[in-house]
Amino acid sequence: MSAALTGRVHGSVIELDAPVPDLEGQRVRVMVEAVDEPDKAALRRAWDAWLRKAGDGPLTDDGEPEFP
Repeated sequence: MSAALTGRVHGSVIELDAPVPDLEGQRVRVMVEAVDEPDKAALRRAWDAWLRKAGDGPLTDDGEPEFP
């Protein structure tokens, strides 16, 4: 089993936001990457601005290749 979870580092201890019962007591490999926590008010303003300006209808890729 593998899982991508968030949590906080406190010295040599990593505290996860949610438990992982399937891995309880097992030896695991942990890869640590900083996660920027968004400013919720700024995020709300950005979404509101996008909604006001966004056109209706399907999105087009202007002939650009699709990502896999």
